[in-house]
Amino acid sequence: MKPILLSTLAGWLARLLAILLNLVGTPMVLGKLGPSRFGLLLVILSISSWIGFANVGMGRVIANAVARTRRSASAFKTETVSLAVVLAAGLNLVLFGAAAVALMIFMWLAPLNEAILANYSEFVATILVLFFGLALWFFLSIFEGIDAGHHQLHRLYLFQLASYVLSFVLLLFVFPSHPSIVFAAVLLSLGFLPGSVFHALDVVRRNRNLFSRNWRWKPRIARRLLLSSLDFTIISLGIGILYQLATGLFGFLAGPEAVTELGIFMRLMQSYGGLIIAYTYPLSNIVATKLKMRDDLAATRIVRLSGAMLLAGSCLAGAGFWLFGNLALSIWLHTTIELDHLFLTGASLLIVLSALQFFFSALLIGTSNIREAARLQVWQSLVYVPIACVFFKIWGQEGVLLAMDTVMCVGLAIMIRFVRGHSVLRAAIA
Repeated sequence: MKPILLSTLAGWLARLLAILLNLVGTPMVLGKLGPSRFGLLLVILSISSWIGFANVGMGRVIANAVARTRRSASAFKTETVSLAVVLAAGLNLVLFGAAAVALMIFMWLAPLNEAILANYSEFVATILVLFFGLALWFFLSIFEGIDAGHHQLHRLYLFQLASYVLSFVLLLFVFPSHPSIVFAAVLLSLGFLPGSVFHALDVVRRNRNLFSRNWRWKPRIARRLLLSSLDFTIISLGIGILYQLATGLFGFLAGPEAVTELGIFMRLMQSYGGLIIAYTYPLSNIVATKLKMRDDLAATRIVRLSGAMLLAGSCLAGAGFWLFGNLALSIWLHTTIELDHLFLTGASLLIVLSALQFFFSALLIGTSNIREAARLQVWQSLVYVPIACVFFKIWGQEGVLLAMDTVMCVGLAIMIRFVRGHSVLRAAIA
């Protein structure tokens, strides 16, 4: 439990600084850009995050591999890590190129909103910059996975803390005199990236035995890496569609004004999700290690305690948003916010359901049921899109939240059924 708490504490400190950056930065950006360009920024942030749909989950594959072999050294592990670095670099370079081409084709074919046409060059440039930054981040997940497998993920978060401090300084002292959509998007979305780059260098320094310059192409290892990463890619795709598609899609079609409140809330959910991931990511690797060592009692105790803490925290957060969401957002944005009860209810449920989904996904990954988690995400994604479109026509942006809640409730029930089928963890969630 200690590695989980250490990584969680460091991760939460980094995420809390990221949240503070958004809390201070969002109203500042709103004031400097104006309502129209700020709404455009929210659409850009959603559209640029679509590249995450194709995130190759090589980092999670390496994390699982290192976690299961952390007490042994072998040429095979070195070959696997070295080949994974080369594969990830090539795949994410291709990903950036494909995303850039797809964006230009989409912009050429789709009817554009007036706000987009008025800021066309800055709109495209900002998305391309974010595409590149996210593709680089996906590559750096290899080094994140190595520390996750060694239960030293706190080192990444310490580097990211320093990176967020730098972003905060730029936001407070440089952005006011050089306001732009590009600058705002980089500060609010990629504040962690310099820290991830320096963390990668630190991982190489501490784990030289895992990297070989004389790597060779091994079809068997490459095939294994690609097939294993496919499941994590599907999981990332499903999560991206659920959390990131709606604001960009409906904002693009109906205009930024139709999803402004939804976009603001999903920005908060992005920070909240970062806190949950910082908690559940090390959990999956530690559960995998304990099960590999046949320490069933420790695995059960960790799952039970971490699940109770996460459930209590998410329920408190959901209830707090339902009671004080309007007041908190009004104070934060320096303007009156009046979210109706339907929006507040859907948002509060999403806060709780999201935490539980990430928790049970971590258990499925930790128990090597990655394929089941991937299939479930595919099902949720396919069902969510048409439901969200129908609900949006009926209830507007509140309907998008209700669509997410509906799909996630069913998905959560299926996840619990899968986990209860595991012989060791059945008692932990009984």
